[in-house]
Amino acid sequence: FKFRGAYNSLSVLSAEEAARGVVTHSSGNHAAAVALAAGMKGIAAHIVVPEGAPKCKLDAVKEYGGRVYLCAPTMEAREAT
Repeated sequence: FKFRGAYNSLSVLSAEEAARGVVTHSSGNHAAAVALAAGMKGIAAHIVVPEGAPKCKLDAVKEYGGRVYLCAPTMEAREAT
């Protein structure tokens, strides 16, 4: 379900938008889904993840080609990163 939403969202980006890449913040499955969908479409994915997120989630994002940015585990920190 998360992957389908991420892929569909990326599919409607213009070439100009896709060239800039995408950014999201998530500590779980949404992060991995965006990284996977972006990788399949050749779009750079920048994922903001709170410190303390499970290593397996971080590894999945990285394996799918997403770039991980760690931040403090607050909404303010996620939005500022």
